[in-house]
Amino acid sequence: MRTMEWQPSEELIRWGEEHFAGMTVNSIWSPDDSGVTFKKTDEKTFALVYRMNHPVSETHYERLKILLDACDYTVEEPDDVEVVTPPLNPQAQAHMEFERRQDIARAWVCECGFPLANNDLSDNTAEYVETVEAQTDAKETVPIDLWRYKINCAQCSEEISIDPDDFHLLAGDELFMQWTSSTHNYVALTRMQLKEFADGGMFDLSDNGGYPDFVTVLGQKKNDEPVPPWMWGLSVLENKKDILKEEEE
Repeated sequence: MRTMEWQPSEELIRWGEEHFAGMTVNSIWSPDDSGVTFKKTDEKTFALVYRMNHPVSETHYERLKILLDACDYTVEEPDDVEVVTPPLNPQAQAHMEFERRQDIARAWVCECGFPLANNDLSDNTAEYVETVEAQTDAKETVPIDLWRYKINCAQCSEEISIDPDDFHLLAGDELFMQWTSSTHNYVALTRMQLKEFADGGMFDLSDNGGYPDFVTVLGQKKNDEPVPPWMWGLSVLENKKDILKEEEE
């Protein structure tokens, strides 16, 4: 009998139904920062294959089971589930989890069998899907922007939709920390790059001080277009797209 009070919102259930239905049998689902990994064993069943031995991971697992149940999926707990005790250092925990998830991502394949990691991941589109209401641990309802990446399989040309966190695992920081709007390309600057700009006097040369024209800070929207949440608050290089060149291609 489940004793947890948390319940998924209607929007989260709708997302889950779409996401789980789109997963192929034998594909892996490992939500970011959950310390939990499921495998879709048939069209209506997920099996737990990995879990961190940690209270936070256990909470995530219980909530993910509730979500799967609400979406009409069965969750199995085999005897050979891999349970790992994480290091005490939180940074080491995060690093271990990220590396484990990257190993999983390298095994992802298109329906045709071609590894997703072998595609040209620089040829991608980050697409806003919708804004849904989600419940926090404090039982408050907050808006969450849902996004997805689209890439094309190099072998069969199938268009593939990927969760942003999964794309990050496949593509790494460099491709993940940039965004293209309808008119501009935005690339996140590192602290070291900003330091070098400052040391080179770039901020002193701009009008009335502050950022030079080719650097800006992204908010939730840019020129009335939604900005991916992982780019909010970042200092970025701003380059205008070559629209004519894209139309020729």
